[in-house]
Amino acid sequence: MARKSKGLLAAAMAFAATPQGRALLQQAKEYASRPETKQRAQQLIAQARSRRKGGTTPSTPLRDSTSPPYGTPPKP
Repeated sequence: MARKSKGLLAAAMAFAATPQGRALLQQAKEYASRPETKQRAQQLIAQARSRRKGGTTPSTPLRDSTSPPYGTPPKP
């Protein structure tokens, strides 16, 4: 294990130099290169940007004009 005098970055670099660290880095590179992973990342970025601009959030779901307002009790 890394000594306390080493920083977190130094400890991470030391781990990355081990066989287990190299294997995990290779696995991460393969995962990141998948088209579906890239598409999901782009969706998350778009959601974050729209939230910063005052877009919808999970706590304010989208509604169509025929549905009642959020929190309205069901009709008997």
